[in-house]
Amino acid sequence: MLLPSRVILRTCRWCQSCHLLQQPWRTFAIGASQKVLPRITIPHKMQAQLQKLRERQRNAQKRVVRPSYKSPLVISCKRQAYNHHRGQTYNDFGPASLASYGWKNRKSVGDYFTLTCHDRNPALLTREKTFGELGLDSAILTALQALGFDKPTCIQNDAIPAILRGAHTLCAAETGSGKTLAYLLPALDMLLRRKRSGLTIESNNTPSVIVLTPNRELTDQVMGVAKSLQSHVDFIPHSVCGGRGTKGRLAWPDRRPMDVLITTPGILRKLLIAGQIKASGLQQIILDEADTLLDDSFMDTLDRVFQRLKIPTMTNIPGPVGVRKNNTSPAPFVQGVQFVLVSATMPRDLQNNIGLYLPVDSLQKITTSGLHHIMPHVPQKFLRLLSSQKPGSTRPFGTLVFCNTSPTCFFVMHLLQEHGLQPAVINGEMSEKSRRGVFEKFREGRHSVLIATDVASRGLDTVNVQHVINYDFPNFVSDYIHRAGRVGRVGTNHNGVVTSFVTHKWEVDILWQIEIAARKSTGLHNVNANIKRKLVGEYATKHGKSVEEL
Repeated sequence: MLLPSRVILRTCRWCQSCHLLQQPWRTFAIGASQKVLPRITIPHKMQAQLQKLRERQRNAQKRVVRPSYKSPLVISCKRQAYNHHRGQTYNDFGPASLASYGWKNRKSVGDYFTLTCHDRNPALLTREKTFGELGLDSAILTALQALGFDKPTCIQNDAIPAILRGAHTLCAAETGSGKTLAYLLPALDMLLRRKRSGLTIESNNTPSVIVLTPNRELTDQVMGVAKSLQSHVDFIPHSVCGGRGTKGRLAWPDRRPMDVLITTPGILRKLLIAGQIKASGLQQIILDEADTLLDDSFMDTLDRVFQRLKIPTMTNIPGPVGVRKNNTSPAPFVQGVQFVLVSATMPRDLQNNIGLYLPVDSLQKITTSGLHHIMPHVPQKFLRLLSSQKPGSTRPFGTLVFCNTSPTCFFVMHLLQEHGLQPAVINGEMSEKSRRGVFEKFREGRHSVLIATDVASRGLDTVNVQHVINYDFPNFVSDYIHRAGRVGRVGTNHNGVVTSFVTHKWEVDILWQIEIAARKSTGLHNVNANIKRKLVGEYATKHGKSVEEL
């Protein structure tokens, strides 16, 4: 039996031997720590192959010669590989060909592209022509000359003769092309001829022409154009808007002679119910911004207006009677009521909307080549941003900022006020009293910035606007067409520019439609201005219901 002392001694000797054996390895480990060896993650042979591959790719890129185009640049992109020239074709055109293809990914933040100014304004005639060749009355020609209008635009050249012939007419043309004069001039021409022939009813509150608009601002604008013609043309225009004072107007009616009544559907319905407007002398009904007025949000009121005007019985015998002496067009003596629909987008579902009041097949449709097309004479820039990156300041010249909601309008207003600007605001939540005169002050230059919802995107003649900013990207293609149309209008000395902020995934789908139309030089598809019906349809689809159930 071994003694404990011997066991301890033997153990100690074993530890000493182990210690001696470990000593060289420890010395080596200390030396290795002083000299760091490279860590091999990729084999040397593979590294050499990758290096050769990179060199071949660089050399191939140097040898590649980008195709040169003599045609104008249509789309200028941050990534120049996506630039597009007029007339450029694609072997395999698909979504990946778009500069905005990856914009639904947050990694695309900071990217941008611009639709450049690459062609003339399509609203202008390519050949010389005067208003005198359209067969207008001499008094109207004198008024136009005094106002500085020398030659008609495309829509005026086509629409004026058609309306003078007494046909039911649908005029659809790009924004800023002079549609107000396109319907107002022939209406006044026919009015003057009826007056000289003794066919008008000389009675108070009995208009021969009714012009319906969707809002107060457009009503005031059309009234301003009518007044400018009144100094040379013998007619009496009158405008009525709703809002404050409507009850007093109904209680104490204002009786006056009027040839042309410019108003909105809501107040006209109330005046007809109160018996303050008589339809016995009515010859023409003009729907300015017809796509908006035929929207589901207006149709109930419009139906009641037409019923009060007894349109179904008055349009039983449409068409002109007699022929003019110069054979250029029929005489302006129309049995029944002539309908004229004017819009910047083609109205849909006309049969269901106004089929009860006029035969839709009889509508003479007049359109221009620029309808539903991207404006080639106005630069339009699109920026991919985060919501927090939207700028809070703008340059102090005629700038129109569009927002999708009224609260956003007020937010942007306070944002600009913090930068020393005093912007004006127009939206649907404001009272009529608050909105009255705001747009006129902006157009006169007393406000350099106007912040608005789509209330200000329809029909308003914003000749002073040089920059349109879509702070919120529009929800529908038709809204983009109307917003962008606030610049580049006929009669301005500048084309202006449009800047759009794209921040959400669902906005990219509409952007794709715009970019595809620009690359293919085609019109925008699915341009439906009946916004209420589209919203109801989307809600029904989302909740698995039919539109009728809602």
